[in-house]
Amino acid sequence: MHKSTLQLLLTFSLGLIFGLLMEFSVPLFLSLILTLISVFIYTMRDAGGLKHNQDKYFVVMSALLYFVALTISLCSAMAIVLLAGYEISKRKNLKTLSLRLLPHIIITVVSIFLFI
Repeated sequence: MHKSTLQLLLTFSLGLIFGLLMEFSVPLFLSLILTLISVFIYTMRDAGGLKHNQDKYFVVMSALLYFVALTISLCSAMAIVLLAGYEISKRKNLKTLSLRLLPHIIITVVSIFLFI
């Protein structure tokens, strides 16, 4: 991972942590932990040395954890900003960016309509 990408990821992660911990509760904290694990797994899909189709498993695991975090607390929907920032720092093409974020965007929109 490039140094600038790591700095961007850490900055957004710290913002997410402090934003969610302003109103501390156990479900909110559990949602935060699941969201951060989901983001970490999402970034692992760009790791070198992955086997054939192994990156798809990372996307599915990340999306499932993200959905569970959203069912616990909708405050985790702000993680989509973190993922978008990560993708923008890695890629220049808007089509590739939107295709890579599509599962998480769909989960976010569906969760917001279901739980509000």
